[in-house]
Amino acid sequence: MRLSIVFLNYNTRDLTRQALNSVLAAAEGLAVEIFVVDNASVDGSADMVAEEFPQVKLICNEANVGFAAGNNVALRQVTGEYVLLINTDTIVRQDALRTMVEFLDEHPEAGACGCKILDPNGTLQLDSRRGFPTPLAAFCKMSGLSRFFPKHPLIAHYHMTYLDPEQTAEVEVLSGSCMMVRKAAMDQVGLLDEDYFMYGEDIDWCYRFHQAGWKSYYVPTTSIIHFRGESGRGVPLRILYRKSRAMSIFVNKHMARRFRFFPLWLLQVGIALYGTFRLLARAGRALAMPLIDAGLVLCGLKLGLAVRYHQELVPFIYRIEQVGNLFGLDVQPTRWLVPPPYSDLQWAAVYGASTLVWLLAFYASGLYDRRRYSVAWSVVGVTLGFACIVMLVFFFKAYNFSRLAVVAAWFCNLLLIAGWRLAARWFLYQRGREGQLRTLLVGTDAVAVHFVEQLERTGMVHCDLIGVVGDGSQQRGCPLAGRPVVGHVGELEALVNDFAIDHLVFTPSAMASFLEQPVQSRGARDLRVSMVPVAFAEMVADRGAHDSAPLPLVEIRTGS
Repeated sequence: MRLSIVFLNYNTRDLTRQALNSVLAAAEGLAVEIFVVDNASVDGSADMVAEEFPQVKLICNEANVGFAAGNNVALRQVTGEYVLLINTDTIVRQDALRTMVEFLDEHPEAGACGCKILDPNGTLQLDSRRGFPTPLAAFCKMSGLSRFFPKHPLIAHYHMTYLDPEQTAEVEVLSGSCMMVRKAAMDQVGLLDEDYFMYGEDIDWCYRFHQAGWKSYYVPTTSIIHFRGESGRGVPLRILYRKSRAMSIFVNKHMARRFRFFPLWLLQVGIALYGTFRLLARAGRALAMPLIDAGLVLCGLKLGLAVRYHQELVPFIYRIEQVGNLFGLDVQPTRWLVPPPYSDLQWAAVYGASTLVWLLAFYASGLYDRRRYSVAWSVVGVTLGFACIVMLVFFFKAYNFSRLAVVAAWFCNLLLIAGWRLAARWFLYQRGREGQLRTLLVGTDAVAVHFVEQLERTGMVHCDLIGVVGDGSQQRGCPLAGRPVVGHVGELEALVNDFAIDHLVFTPSAMASFLEQPVQSRGARDLRVSMVPVAFAEMVADRGAHDSAPLPLVEIRTGS
């Protein structure tokens, strides 16, 4: 057996399917065994693997035991000369497995190697090759010095940004998202350290390889796409804690002996402060939109009260009362022609409670999730908050001074909340994207069908879908959801030129073919390249038939 491939799955069913398909295509001609260890997923991942990939050895754990312990279950059973640890949120290039196997064949001193790991937008993930987190390297990384001096071998040692990303190099640490190890080296140093629940185990493993005399290499002649964080999705606070905890464990295990005269408590304090800073930064990003909304709601409330109690509107208020009396309604706005004599604390309660109710209504309407820039759902959220406030004042009679003021505030907030989202959506998505782009869709799977159907529902607002590109010549001329298959991936560059294509859209399963050629060789310089996300159908499920909002695509190349 040449190669054993180990996946650890935790609630990533669709990504796991995509990763297995790309690995099976890349493993053609190699003697491989594939393990999928499922850490007690609840999304049907294990059933999917058992039904769709009978050739895969499925291991089901009874609990989520973590990354290291989960992988070790399979590592104890592998028989291959080489072992590949790979995440489920990856797509491998078709030559990736063979390239790394051949590299280890040609370099007997290598205990491990890893390829170029790319973000979905095509940029290099710095975790592809790293240095050990020595006190100096940790200080330069956490202080930000390495960003200012990325070419300095000492200051930028942790992420090794001084190395040419296109050149093979001996490095100290490889990423556990795609690491091929020699089984003989693994047998010598042992399995992954199960003291690490998630994160840090790859650094620890590479350190033990290094201590045992084995070398680790970065091999950029092949690549994978890594949808960073998808296979380790969880509560952000918990993730940050685990990362900080992992670094603390590594320092205690390995740095104490190597730097016995260095006060390692300083490094531990630095790790804690860095984790706290990252938590605050993440919290700031998460709270940015609610804080903007809170400021605008307060402005809307202030404007609503100003409109309600504006002296020039008193005659209008009298007319409202007269009309209400004609219909037998108990409308008495003239009881309050000036604002009520509340104390500062009471006014703070009015503004604070009303703002909180509206923010909760926005949250319930999905304005801080997938619908964050939806104008229609902004209207729903503002109206829902208005209804809740009207109901609440029935229970707090002392604050039921004017429903007209609430109506005025509702109208002002409608303009402010929906208006800023409309402006933000235009700024983020619409600017520079006017006109229809001549588009080719690469891929013929279920994701491609969902994409075409969504384009049809929205009336092809943002693109003119010329056709679909299939996997082989036998698909040419066959329709996919009513759209013609105009060629296969081997003809992609010619198709781009022949049809004057502005935009290539790949399905996740077709991304491996895109990795076979550099982006720069794809037709014109202004070609835009995107990928349909795995969860595309769920992301557009709530959209109306003629929703003109841009489709949620992963940008690989934006064009020039």
